Amino acid sequence: MNAAISIKVLTDASRVIELHRLVQSAFADLPIDPPSGVLKETLADFRDRLQRETALVAEGLDPPNHGALVGSVFCIEQNDSLYVGRLAVRSDFRRRGVASALLDAAKAEALRRGINRVTLSTRIALADNVALFRRHGFEIIAATCHPGFTQPTSYDMELAL
Repeated sequence: MNAAISIKVLTDASRVIELHRLVQSAFADLPIDPPSGVLKETLADFRDRLQRETALVAEGLDPPNHGALVGSVFCIEQNDSLYVGRLAVRSDFRRRGVASALLDAAKAEALRRGINRVTLSTRIALADNVALFRRHGFEIIAATCHPGFTQPTSYDMELAL
């Protein structure tokens, strides 16, 4: 069942607290080692990120979630591509098409900017995320290790538009 949502660019900086809470909550329970760096990011970090990056958000359309942020992703131009990061979906909205809708919006944002490539990094341990990105056409282009690890912990992925 797909969620009733609307995708838009977050332009209201007063919603940074809600955005921060959404992302922190979505990343808090991920079974990854090391934990995501987003968990150390403060409200000030998010305010700065909103100055440099585009935040695409999914808002609920039906009560009781009407207008509430239920998903988000940050986009930034990087190395001739649109890099997407911090993809987050509220736990009660997972597996309802929110992440796919946000990825589709990021692809559209890249094309709107005249960019023909979308890139991202994802943890190898998050097999469902890797599968989601592959369904969207992303290919693994590299495996990387976090500092202190001897085995790869992340994949760099790319989509040619």
